Amino acid sequence: MINRALTVAVLLVSWTGALAGSAPAADLTGQANHPIEIAFTAAKSHADPFNQVDVDVVFTTPGSKSIRVPAFWAGGGVWTARYASPEKGVHEYKTVCTDAADAGLHGVSGRVTIEPYAGTNPLYRHGPIRKAADDRHFVHADGAPFFWLGDTWWMGLCDRLPWPGEFQMLTADRVKKGFTVVQIVAGLYPDMDAFDARGRNETGFPWERDYSHIRPEYFDRADLKLSHLVEQGIAPCIVMAWGYHLPWLGVEKMKRHARYVVARYGALPVVWCAAGEVNLPFYREKGFPFGGEKQAQDWEAVIREIRRIDGFQRLITVHPTGLPPLSGRLLYKDPALLDFDMLQTGHGGRDVLAPSMTALKASLAAKPPLPVVNGEVSYEALLGRIPAEIPRLVFWADMLSGAAGHTYGANGIWQLNRRGAPYGKSASGTDYGPIPWDEAMRLPGSGQLGLAKALLTAYPWPRFETHPEWASWVSRKSGPPAWGDWIWFPEGNPLKDAPVAARVFRKSFVVAKEQPVSRATLALAVDDRCHVYLNGRDLGAHAGFTHGLEIEVGAMLHPGKNVLAVRADNAPGPKNANPAGLSCVLEIEHAGGATESIRSDATWKCSRTEPNGWIDGDFSDAAWSAAKVTAKFGEPPWGDQASRPDPYDQPISAGVPDVVRIIYVPSPKPIEIHALSAADDVKASVFDPVSGRRTPLGKPRPDAQAGWRVAPPHDTPGDWVVILEGPKKP
Repeated sequence: MINRALTVAVLLVSWTGALAGSAPAADLTGQANHPIEIAFTAAKSHADPFNQVDVDVVFTTPGSKSIRVPAFWAGGGVWTARYASPEKGVHEYKTVCTDAADAGLHGVSGRVTIEPYAGTNPLYRHGPIRKAADDRHFVHADGAPFFWLGDTWWMGLCDRLPWPGEFQMLTADRVKKGFTVVQIVAGLYPDMDAFDARGRNETGFPWERDYSHIRPEYFDRADLKLSHLVEQGIAPCIVMAWGYHLPWLGVEKMKRHARYVVARYGALPVVWCAAGEVNLPFYREKGFPFGGEKQAQDWEAVIREIRRIDGFQRLITVHPTGLPPLSGRLLYKDPALLDFDMLQTGHGGRDVLAPSMTALKASLAAKPPLPVVNGEVSYEALLGRIPAEIPRLVFWADMLSGAAGHTYGANGIWQLNRRGAPYGKSASGTDYGPIPWDEAMRLPGSGQLGLAKALLTAYPWPRFETHPEWASWVSRKSGPPAWGDWIWFPEGNPLKDAPVAARVFRKSFVVAKEQPVSRATLALAVDDRCHVYLNGRDLGAHAGFTHGLEIEVGAMLHPGKNVLAVRADNAPGPKNANPAGLSCVLEIEHAGGATESIRSDATWKCSRTEPNGWIDGDFSDAAWSAAKVTAKFGEPPWGDQASRPDPYDQPISAGVPDVVRIIYVPSPKPIEIHALSAADDVKASVFDPVSGRRTPLGKPRPDAQAGWRVAPPHDTPGDWVVILEGPKKP
């Protein structure tokens, strides 16, 4: 029973921002997994309450389990504890204070009755997130599967995403698309100095400028946002601080910060990310981005403190920077330090697939097994360059290769650009682009990942295993392509140095009516980036020359005049040593067996500008310049790297034998599906990862070698997915 002679306020909170009522009586009632708030008022004054007074509340469950929960200083003489439990019945509690002489904070006892949860919110109905029994996936506390589809709102608690209207708008959009996690920082943000005005919320900063104590009013506002995410079914992955804040606060003050965050939010169904870019020093440090090893090791003490004080034992990870090993767990020697691994695998085009797969495989091979989430890769529209196809590509590759989850990011949201008031330059001096958050919210990639999640969760995805033997490319009759020359716009010496700018290229050619096309393959490489069009149709983007892009385009050719058009960009590089080049070949196989090739050479036309209609067949390029041949294919500086097969440009297959096969095909090229039997009762279909449209293919027709060739849909310029549903039910 609560000692009524003490000055004690006991409050039950519904976590929608409004108190459900106060009750000085001992008997409080709440629902399973739903936080209850209990406030205690000091009976004496304290000169430095945040730093000198700690209050814990020890709860005893109906099953006699003891759970010690830290309380947080709420301002003035008030400390507050938050508690949640799935266990129904009467829970008793008693406070423990470092000042045992304060009768308002020490030795106060009471009871809480937990009743069944009556709603539909999966975070309350099934409980918070934990590791599955296989240590490879996530489940709710009751064992129900949890699919981690995260979104990146690093700075979401600042006032550049105002509460309630705009924050609720973004939340509703992500709920509609199927997101289940939001990665969000508890006030100590990336890409800025400690007290940059862009990190304020409506009440100011999370800490006093001299780091003397935390500011509860900052977190009062944060409560509204974080509780709203949970009420809408989204689990916050709370990042305690960006890694480089630790040297500014010091280890002990960072432990105080972590204690405060755990005390305020541990009762919510959250996940802890101890630090963002845990091994990245501040942007203006000498040697940046290298030299963060000591900082990462200092964070280990904070991670251990989080585990020690968190009575709810929420999952813990860290977010690494984009330098090898690209993995949080591989930064630390203690295999028990983290509960799951988080990766950061780079920002770019299709070239990010190699480090993404390499890091994922390295993490999956480490012992003991842990779930793996790619927590940062290729933010859509970053620097205005990354199209939706790249985050979509890495999502599918991750999820069919053993990842437990994946986090999407959109430029404009992670740093919260506003219309007319973009974030501007990072502390590093980089401006990532002005796209406003509400426009970024509508970028297509977020919806496409939601469609992918909906497809995967229609099947027993936690039982999926990777099966690379299930599918492969169909071999070309003509063998490897014979590449064209390296060409560029005729300005100076682009072999050595070219302007940082875009140039556009066109090649017209004729397909004879009497020679129907049976197959045509476009192979292309570029230094640095390009976008490709055929007969006005967008074929997608490519970056780099270490591996070429191959696209099956036979269905897009027609008798008569055809036009291949390319917009190529030369990105910033070393001064006076920034070459630019484009090389490609279009190989056409005709029905009668004849072949022909269209290669990049001096007959191509090019321009500095992009006039209206330049990608279309009826556009006249007569006034354009002839392309300049800068090198033969195989010559320096690019050599013949583009002709080498990309080991990661392969169909990716996963599923459950005899139940379902999911085959993600990253390019519009035909595949051969293996190990099929004509006797199998299998239904095949094609899924469009852009639109979500599903088209039946009927029953597979395997050949004598148990293989079945499947061509990409005619209207698919990029990736596609094949689904085989077997005779056994999930």
